[in-house]
Amino acid sequence: MARFVYTPLQSKSWIVLLMLATLLLPVFAQAELRAALSAQIIDELDSVQLVVRDIGTRQSETPDLSGLEGDFHVLGVNTSSQYRFVNGQAQSWVDYQITLQPKRTGELIIPRIGIGQQSTDAIPITVRALSAAMRRKIDALVFYEMELSSDSVYVQSQLLLTRRLVYADGVQLYGGQLDTPVLDGAQVFELGEGQSSVIQRNGQTMGSYEQRYAIFPEQSGTLILPSDSVTASVRVVDGISTARKTVRISTQEQRITVRPIPAEFPADRPWLPAIAVTATVDFEPSPAQTVNVGDTIRRTLTVTVIGNTGTSVPPTALAPNEREFKIYLQPTGIENETFGENLVGYRVEAVDLVPITPGALGVPGTQITWWNTDTETVMTTDIARRALSVLGPSIVDPTPEPPPVAARVDNTPQLGGTVQSNANGLSAWTLLSGLAIFALTVFIWQKSKRRSTKTSPTPSMLKQPLSAPSQKQVIRSAKSAAPLALRSELAAYLTHATQGDQVSAIAEFCTSSDIAKLSMDALDAACYGAGGFRDSDREQISTALKHFAQQLNRIPKGNRTELPHLYPR
Repeated sequence: MARFVYTPLQSKSWIVLLMLATLLLPVFAQAELRAALSAQIIDELDSVQLVVRDIGTRQSETPDLSGLEGDFHVLGVNTSSQYRFVNGQAQSWVDYQITLQPKRTGELIIPRIGIGQQSTDAIPITVRALSAAMRRKIDALVFYEMELSSDSVYVQSQLLLTRRLVYADGVQLYGGQLDTPVLDGAQVFELGEGQSSVIQRNGQTMGSYEQRYAIFPEQSGTLILPSDSVTASVRVVDGISTARKTVRISTQEQRITVRPIPAEFPADRPWLPAIAVTATVDFEPSPAQTVNVGDTIRRTLTVTVIGNTGTSVPPTALAPNEREFKIYLQPTGIENETFGENLVGYRVEAVDLVPITPGALGVPGTQITWWNTDTETVMTTDIARRALSVLGPSIVDPTPEPPPVAARVDNTPQLGGTVQSNANGLSAWTLLSGLAIFALTVFIWQKSKRRSTKTSPTPSMLKQPLSAPSQKQVIRSAKSAAPLALRSELAAYLTHATQGDQVSAIAEFCTSSDIAKLSMDALDAACYGAGGFRDSDREQISTALKHFAQQLNRIPKGNRTELPHLYPR
């Protein structure tokens, strides 16, 4: 009878097989939610750790913490995962460590925390009130202040806000910076980076972190600056022991009175409140140099406004005589920067002028009317007229007025007489003179073309890089701006919006609708012809622009480098 022989080799094989079976056939624990608190009784400024353990594999879902918002501040949530074998059983879980601070004292309840279809049990917690002495100690260690430059300000004028955190040694602030406030009915700009410093407060040396903002209310009435809160960890010495408390300090809500445009400001001038307004006009070449007919002269007007934005500066009408110059408008530059304690805005208007007649020509001056917010008076900034000396013959208009209709001359041969010469025929002298004028015109045109290839103003020339005006700004300018200034802004906006060149952008706008074509024709007639620009024309510009923007929004951004015609031909 055959007998089974148990060898050492066979013994090792069985052991390996058993180990593999153990690894391949684990028994997983059933899914379960558990919750525990680090303490059941705390002081009102203490924080407590709530740990929610999700046993199982549901990492795609997260705890629903909305039930905590009534009685607790959620200061932070940390997540950790574990996976292990215990007695041949595979176990996995995810821990959610939630830091809570109670909003009030008394007997509170940690509500059920749910993940998916499961939830934890509710947990009671007792929150004790601090003593008055301990409260005074804590209040002396950290402050959150909010200062306004005034509680009353004119509409669209600058209001300065300073938010400041003051803290003693041993205080740790959560977060490295203060978020920019979001206000309904106002624009808010950060004035530089936050500043840290050391100050004296209540006889002791304390740290300080502050951030400044410029606020511009957009409408008169009451502007509400809501309260804001920050969280800090404070080390408090109580006798011989030291305790660390988590405090949440808040500012008070503030109301600002926003005054309307004062009655003494001229009703026919655009409203511009500021601390100071300056204007500079640069010519290239300089007005002191003599230029020739057909040369290109770059005029750059820079308006600087202290205490307001670049978009607040209205377009400036500096319209030369179209009988003396060909006018080529350039994109308008709008920029802001921080200077000292104020916001400074820039508006840069550039135009190329090509003189078409010789003589003592001039670029007219103008005035910018604005409201001084310091003295509360009406002010004006003058832009002086500039004289230019131009040499050379006048440029012949390539499309002259048609000659008057002459009496009809009958050139038919008459019976019994001689054949009469053509009274309208060109003599050799007339022909040569026409050729000479044509050659001169071509020469001047080529010279002008070479000079017109000069680059636009660089950022260093303008102090700030140029940017296109917004749709809202162009629509606002359409209500009252001079035709030339309006056309400049419109061309800059269309060029930026379509991501093309100026000529194609304007052409695309004109083909977008009949009203766009009609309104652009009216604007061009007002700028370069003898036509006027009526209120109805201004309304049509705004309507056409809104319609064009809607059409552009339907085009994917990736396809805007080469825009198709909005209306197929």
